[in-house]
Amino acid sequence: MGHERPPGVKIESLEPDALAARLREAAGRVSPDRVMDDLELRHLVRVVQECSLLLKDVYTDRRIARIMEPDRLVDRLVRRFMDQQPDLEGQERYLIRRLPDDVRRLADKALFDHGLLGRRRVKGYDLAELGARAYTAAGEMLELLAEDRRLRDFFRDNRLAALPIEEEVVFLRQCARKFSVYAEVLKDSESGFASDPELSLVSFQGPGVPPSTELAAAAGQDIQAARDRDATQYEAAARGAHEGEAVLTRDQLLSAYERILLFSSLDLDMLDSALQSTVIDQPGAVRALCDEFSLFAAGTRDLRRPPAYFLVGPTGVGKNHLVESLGRALAGLWKIEIPTLTIEGPNYTYPSDINELRGATRGFIRSDEEGILTAFHERSSRAPLSILLIDEVEKAHPQLVTFFLSILDRGTTTDNRGNVLNFSNCMMFFTSNLGYSDAQQDAAMVGFLDGDQRETVAAQDVRRELRRRLKPEFVNRVRLIHFDRLKLASAQRILGLEFDRIARRYEEVHGLRLDLDPDAREELIRRGFSDAYGARRLAATLESVCNVEIAKKIRVEDRASNADRTRLIEWLREVRAGERAYDAEQMRRRVMELARMQPGYEALSIGYDGDRFTYTPVDRDREA
Repeated sequence: MGHERPPGVKIESLEPDALAARLREAAGRVSPDRVMDDLELRHLVRVVQECSLLLKDVYTDRRIARIMEPDRLVDRLVRRFMDQQPDLEGQERYLIRRLPDDVRRLADKALFDHGLLGRRRVKGYDLAELGARAYTAAGEMLELLAEDRRLRDFFRDNRLAALPIEEEVVFLRQCARKFSVYAEVLKDSESGFASDPELSLVSFQGPGVPPSTELAAAAGQDIQAARDRDATQYEAAARGAHEGEAVLTRDQLLSAYERILLFSSLDLDMLDSALQSTVIDQPGAVRALCDEFSLFAAGTRDLRRPPAYFLVGPTGVGKNHLVESLGRALAGLWKIEIPTLTIEGPNYTYPSDINELRGATRGFIRSDEEGILTAFHERSSRAPLSILLIDEVEKAHPQLVTFFLSILDRGTTTDNRGNVLNFSNCMMFFTSNLGYSDAQQDAAMVGFLDGDQRETVAAQDVRRELRRRLKPEFVNRVRLIHFDRLKLASAQRILGLEFDRIARRYEEVHGLRLDLDPDAREELIRRGFSDAYGARRLAATLESVCNVEIAKKIRVEDRASNADRTRLIEWLREVRAGERAYDAEQMRRRVMELARMQPGYEALSIGYDGDRFTYTPVDRDREA
């Protein structure tokens, strides 16, 4: 006999993607400030799917007694079986292996009944307490049984969940701690299926489980009290309440505390000024980032989760330059190394490309090699602060954003070898030019609006584009920092900074002063700056005109003796072979002396004659 559907009742699809979407929406309604990660969603989807079809009564007196008496369950049952493990065969060994799953199945059923069916008690026991204890017991049993090498190999190779044993144990404990949270999400998902309460989700009833409408009527005021209690517990869980200190390791806590002290000693106003002097005409972006650092100094930021920032703006306005300048500034102020990794979004256009980050799965090519993040984690875990830059994230496959969601939410991910990688000490930056296409830029410049109004309209267009193209759980998890379009005056300031950098290097190494006349400046701006691409091409143009061409010119006109350089090369080779003593300062001085070009003049003036750039030597006598 099958289950008959009452007339007018809608049965919602249990297809995984559709179900996950409904649960994600429910989680967003329950708490918009908290992101439910993919692991939690997969767990709830599995609970709904499996328990909807479960006809067997899992609430046996024997199982309940074991769960409500954890000492009896763990010590008398599990430890006794483990002591007898060498002598066990066949059916007994099978029973041992399935113990964690049996207990977890009861916990899942308790969550299903409590959340979707509104059931509060079973055989005199509070269902929420029973479910939470069952998840805890399942984790303890899995952890104990995995201590045996043979059972550990079995669990590692045959578990359905693609998680290392240690991480599955942690997740089971999380399920126990957040049982009421997940139940509230299931309740909300049922109410969200249809506006009419009669069109709620119809679930298959197991033996001894009355319809949810009867349970709700019988429970009366207790249901509202339970919901109030769950909401209170959810708020406590969402706040975190110093949970981060309990899950971080000793080294991670030391790094976190060192980071707090480093930022506390930092002059944020001075850092703001230093960054604004190198990142031209982006005061809003620089100030927003420096304001965030006050949370580090106050020690009020969640220690578990990495701070994440989404830098959005047109091409060539300094998004990457801000991140690079920040890393250099902090490393110089603190006298420490700040490990930095840049991930180029366009290099990850296929789902399989994600394997480069965590390492290829067993059985695939290069599965014996570690992933990029594993190598980066080895360096970053020893530092109080590290920087991870994901550039042009909108050009990558959506799976790349999904991969980073677990890091944004929990601060950790798992590589192909089962190692848990913790990035709680990492500042994550995502960059994008979404919403700043050529068409949108052109549209922003027409009409009868003034400059400020056009910028406001453009910002609204950008936000709409972000909501359309990116997952809301990602956008809600990062701090959005907008970059302004560069104006012509901004490009002129950037040109001055970049030219001064090149000129300073030539004067230090070769004693040659460089001058740039106004006509050359104007032509460099024309070639290197545009409204569409900002100053992206300006640095490359300047490098070609004022560095490469000058290097070629003074190399041809060099009057120094190559014989001296040849003798110095032989001397360096003797030092490398151990035939001479190694003196770093002496070596640097001799190399710089012979590397110094001697073109016969002390200055070079760069001009533009309307067709090409000119390079005119200027000596001291001529200047006088």
